Amino acid sequence: MTISPALSVCMIVRDEEVNLRRAIESVRDFASEVIVVDTGSRDRTVEIARSLGAKVSAHVWQEDFSLARNVAIEAASGDWILSLDADEWLDAKAVAALAVALERPCLAQLVRIDLVADDKGSEPFRQFSALRLFRRDARIRFGGRVHEGVAESLIAIGSTDWPESGVAILDDGYGIAAERQRKLARNLALLELARQDSPDDLFLAYKLAITLPSERIQQRDALLLSSIAKARLLSFDDLRGLPFMPAMLAAAVEVCVSQGRLCDAAEIASHLGPALGASSLFTAGRALARVGQVANAEALLNRFALAGPGHEHPAAQPDPEANLAEACAWLGWLSLQAGDLALATEWFQRGLATATSLQSISIDCQLIRVSLAADDLGDAAKRLERLYPRVAGSAEAYAELMLVSAELAMAATDVAGAVQLATAALNPGDDRAAALLAEIALRESSDDISRLNQLLTAVVGRRFDTLAQRVRLARRLGIAIGFDIPPAAKELAARGEGR
Repeated sequence: MTISPALSVCMIVRDEEVNLRRAIESVRDFASEVIVVDTGSRDRTVEIARSLGAKVSAHVWQEDFSLARNVAIEAASGDWILSLDADEWLDAKAVAALAVALERPCLAQLVRIDLVADDKGSEPFRQFSALRLFRRDARIRFGGRVHEGVAESLIAIGSTDWPESGVAILDDGYGIAAERQRKLARNLALLELARQDSPDDLFLAYKLAITLPSERIQQRDALLLSSIAKARLLSFDDLRGLPFMPAMLAAAVEVCVSQGRLCDAAEIASHLGPALGASSLFTAGRALARVGQVANAEALLNRFALAGPGHEHPAAQPDPEANLAEACAWLGWLSLQAGDLALATEWFQRGLATATSLQSISIDCQLIRVSLAADDLGDAAKRLERLYPRVAGSAEAYAELMLVSAELAMAATDVAGAVQLATAALNPGDDRAAALLAEIALRESSDDISRLNQLLTAVVGRRFDTLAQRVRLARRLGIAIGFDIPPAAKELAARGEGR
């Protein structure tokens, strides 16, 4: 049954005989037409598309996704266009929402993309919104060699009202590791070509940076930081018109944090964050929490918690870690650092209300730390015992549990046990366990220079408390730290040396 107004589903494909039938069958019962532009298939793709009633045409691939997509939409005759990839399919439950969406008086609408591991009903491992549903209008065209979109053309004609359509598209193209790597390699090659054409384009710089493989991490970090430096030369009005800026800011701040440069992270985030919308309030608040600027951090994290959705660019790409549970966890941590155990408990309990299963384990570990701060080792041990059965199968949760177990062992003066547990908790992306091992080594006045150097490498200083341990290690080894140290870290380091 075709829906009204008429809908054209537009696709570009190449060698998609495995996926194409699923994609077309998910829409052909209600679409007025399915447009398939083939860019050079050598398998049965074209034959399958025609057998399912699609209108098929050929386009010579020119290393440019937008060129091919525009060929498809120029062949459409419907009132609305839905852009679909061959490894995607429309969620059957979304048909009713789609019918409602086509009646809305706007030029474009956001569609939710659910990345899934397979088509067997697995839960999405990532969700995001994209401008995939828009009116057939000669002014609306795709732009960009890769990571293409219609947002720029819409903004150029004064359209920024892009409501959520309520429609969901499922995508398993990134669920298989080999296919994911193939796409990333393809996108990387196209991004590097696009950057040659437009070396000053901030969006291309950001996409290239996050697509670069791990062996090119130094290039990624340099590109993110240089891009943020360029972004800071723009007006806030211009920045708010760039939907990728919240995500780029978060990525650049993480570069600084991963190097222990907390002052730089806080300075970048506090300058740009409040101008970019809700998720960037979180980015800035967390950066200020890391550096120990408590009042400012609490103010921004509270603003984020109160802001709710709808305070960013319609197609904004937010800080991926910005959510209410994380904000509450950081507010609780700040209260715990200040010794306000009642307020810390209140924040952690609030965070549990919206936490994922992994977040809830992390927050429950924080509640154990509240018990430790209150010198209630019995309550801490009971909470820890209840937590153990919940961490099965999660390396991250296991590391968190080992770390808080090490802290409990330290509180019970079981130093050997604390060392064993903290060693089990070591994690390249989290230096808290390494900082605890550094604390033990420094307390024992270790003269094992090799061990102290190993710990100095492991303790990056991702928060002011772990950075304080890095400062102490560096002083013990006679090594200068080549960046600014926040006052909170200096104070904590001096306190530790005075013990």
